Amino acid sequence: MKNIKVFGLNLDPDERDESIFNKFSNTDANLIDPYEIVSDKLKDSNEIKFAKMGKIQVEPWLIPNPKKEDLYMVNVDNLVAFIDSDGCREYASKVKDFVKENVFPDIPLMIGVDHSGSSGCIEALAERYGKANLSVIILDSHFDGIIPTQRLKLIQHDIEFNPNTKFSNDDPYLYNRVDSFNADSFLYFLLKEKKILPKNLFVLGVSDYPPNAAKNAKDQRIREYYEFYKKFENDGVTILPKNKLKANFEISLKKVFEKIKTPYIYISVDIDIGSRQALTGARFIDYLGLEESEIYKIIDKLNKYAKEQKIEIVGADVMEIDQSKAGQRFGKSYDKTYDISLEVINRIFK
Repeated sequence: MKNIKVFGLNLDPDERDESIFNKFSNTDANLIDPYEIVSDKLKDSNEIKFAKMGKIQVEPWLIPNPKKEDLYMVNVDNLVAFIDSDGCREYASKVKDFVKENVFPDIPLMIGVDHSGSSGCIEALAERYGKANLSVIILDSHFDGIIPTQRLKLIQHDIEFNPNTKFSNDDPYLYNRVDSFNADSFLYFLLKEKKILPKNLFVLGVSDYPPNAAKNAKDQRIREYYEFYKKFENDGVTILPKNKLKANFEISLKKVFEKIKTPYIYISVDIDIGSRQALTGARFIDYLGLEESEIYKIIDKLNKYAKEQKIEIVGADVMEIDQSKAGQRFGKSYDKTYDISLEVINRIFK
């Protein structure tokens, strides 16, 4: 019998204007937390038992739908200050402690928002089983190893050369930021601080993989981003871009899975892996993600490979759910984020 302890993390420190607007708009909305919706639908079987463990406490102004009395804290200055002061790392540490104190020796399953929280589960498991024995498999439209100074170079380049840019040259928060631990960079820190081994990290389905042309781009910022990104691969990280994955699903996945040599794996699913294709309820939908059937195909093949190789799945998460959009109706159709999240979990642990 697999005992899986399910918990939530509804940390949402997104500093974008769209996100702040949503927080003010959703104050009185009857929006249920993603953890509550998904965990309530999980069903036990003869082989699996799910236990709801509740949510890690988050400061009221940092949740997706704060109360009116907490809105005075919700502004760009405060959110930037939280991120730049490594606030996300503090919550990752809370996740780590929660898993060690309330989950082990059972299997952790986290459902939530900010993807940086996944590092807490990963660290706890790496310490429990040994980092040499744990592989981390991530499905994500973004490679979350990009520190702010590198990401901002691309944004500043976009402002200068893209007439249709969504960014503003007058935005003070696009300059002089520190390299903080956040949802866009947590993998960088896990690797830099040697919490996990590069050869044991696999990120599948990314859409922000730099094209080869970036290697010899005229603009130094583009070349630096290319070199920064490629260094992860040179160090041993496996990154499978979405276009290569879709070009030949079977062979691409086979080559990746054959690199997994550890007895344990952790699976992290950023729900934006299906953005604007399978669903719209993700925080970031800037890239066109995978189709619903393709997401399940990856999970099924990974599960099959793990069973064949006698590799144990010791934890998982589904993150980056935007509860203001997830499950909402759009005309005659509705968003399937919660349905897909539930199906992904069932397929991981089947």
